[in-house]
Amino acid sequence: MDIALASGRLNVALLLVFVLNVFFCPSECLTVTNDTTVADGKSFDYVIVGAGLSGLTVGNKLSNKGFSVLIIEAGAEESRNSEVYDAEGRKFGSNVCNWHYPAYDEQGQPLSWKIDSGACIGGGTSINGMVWYRPTEAEIDKLETFGNPGWNWRNLLPYMFASERNIPPDETQRAQGAGLDPAVHGFKGFINTSFPTPLRIPGAVALYKKALPLTFPGLSVGDDLSDRPLVSSATTLYTIWYDKSAKINRRSSAADGLLWAPSNQHLNLTVLTTHKVDKVIFGPNFRATGVSFVSADTNSTATTEFQVFAAKRVILSAGSLASGSILERSGIGRRDILEKAGIKLMVDLPGVGANLNDQPGTESAALLLDKYVNDTSIVDNRSLFAPEISVINGDELWGALSASHMSELVSKDALRSRAKSLVEAHAAATVAGAEAILNATIDLIANHKLPVVEFLAESAGNTLYTAFWPLQPLSRGHVHINSSNPLENPVIVPRLLVDTFDQAVAVSVARASRALFASPPFSQVVADPYYSPPIGPNGTDAEYLAWYKNTSFGASHWMGSTAMMPRHLGGVVDHKLQVYGTRNLHVVDAGILPIQLTSHMMSTLYAVASRAADIILTM
Repeated sequence: MDIALASGRLNVALLLVFVLNVFFCPSECLTVTNDTTVADGKSFDYVIVGAGLSGLTVGNKLSNKGFSVLIIEAGAEESRNSEVYDAEGRKFGSNVCNWHYPAYDEQGQPLSWKIDSGACIGGGTSINGMVWYRPTEAEIDKLETFGNPGWNWRNLLPYMFASERNIPPDETQRAQGAGLDPAVHGFKGFINTSFPTPLRIPGAVALYKKALPLTFPGLSVGDDLSDRPLVSSATTLYTIWYDKSAKINRRSSAADGLLWAPSNQHLNLTVLTTHKVDKVIFGPNFRATGVSFVSADTNSTATTEFQVFAAKRVILSAGSLASGSILERSGIGRRDILEKAGIKLMVDLPGVGANLNDQPGTESAALLLDKYVNDTSIVDNRSLFAPEISVINGDELWGALSASHMSELVSKDALRSRAKSLVEAHAAATVAGAEAILNATIDLIANHKLPVVEFLAESAGNTLYTAFWPLQPLSRGHVHINSSNPLENPVIVPRLLVDTFDQAVAVSVARASRALFASPPFSQVVADPYYSPPIGPNGTDAEYLAWYKNTSFGASHWMGSTAMMPRHLGGVVDHKLQVYGTRNLHVVDAGILPIQLTSHMMSTLYAVASRAADIILTM
């Protein structure tokens, strides 16, 4: 049996898994391999595309019920790599487990930045920033208003509890600023969440906690950012755990929690790595019966197509940037996109690849006084980022000017104009659908007072710095195939910061970041609050906007490209996550979310995928 039992977990746990598989498990135990023959020509109950957060969550549940499950992952098995298992071992810009997709402007020219996207078992959870906090009830309940019965806070909250195994802060961590509200966490789940050991830059964090409410009046600094909307700034909780023997903070990825853990050695689960799915195979009445796939080995020029069959269902969990491409290569999507790629249209579904959304981020910095550069309570140069996170609403960002911004935002004429612009740019399939999506976000911003900005407090080198991005951008882009070749990257056009409201948020938070470093709490440690960007206190909005556009890039919180909403509004999947016009074909990943979240995505996506698995099990 070919079992690659490699993880960032303790060696004892790995040895236990190996012994159990070799000596006690029958032949249908967990198999992780890049050997094509385990799948080619074979049949499984369920075939899942993508071994990231969603694919592993669904595969874990289905295999636990005794069904045979194949997960096909285009990336490799990288759990032995320190850049994956060590929460602080990743190098900036690393290619390890990273597709590094190119991004393009609307004229087809490459942008200056590339997109981080997980390219190994565990997907994004193997390379992301590991930040963990929950969204709000109001935004989750919005999912149901798109014609998705049962997709609400009441039904998803239990899954959020069930996925988390929180490790509360100890006395030292609490003394340095960490806090926890046990009422908003789970303690028996499969994903570890904890504060880092030791806590990062407690001295700088203390200064941030004092300065943030001065810069953003009304901001509530508290113990736990999952305790929303009561708390809007807190010391960061991560999907990590402290390994005392190795003396490192280890990443708790979907692979660690759902694949490698000894308690999750389920029967009938096979993971095939380094193979990329080309398209879905259909039988009569567009019933999905399997997938065709090819080797994704970059050293190979062969494009031999293999096939594997699904007795029950095919589930696409390749992520917002890849699941739509598989649908398009399968003949499902917008007619002109498919014709250009030489693919016969099977199901006319123009919402595929539209509504793509991410949060455009950049950063500003203040120069430290020389005497603090070597103070490790202020600057420790560790790579576990964002030790203090704030989520800031319009009133906190704009104060007395908030009303004028909201007045423009809720204008019906402006809504129609925005929706038409999105359709013209192929970022939405229909005006009605664009209006529904925009109006949902606008209601959350204007009436529910949900945050419009995420603000990360940090330090490095000889600076204090902040990173920030609009949390609920109205701008939308698209992602499509450019050919029928499954080994070619999709063409991703983010269209960040094209909406005037997003621009206003960006300019205002950039200005506020300078005011933060010029506030009294930082006066004793900062030499120059306007160090970077080189725009002084009298800089114009045009200068700030130009700088923001030139330096920002996606936060890799991509969603929306296979939206769960009615077909006539441009939806791609229904409330059971079935692809319209097909049978037994589902999409389960961030692409199904029609609107952006005001939290990092993991807590929601584990819940979404867990609920999706339960739905699929009843069908």
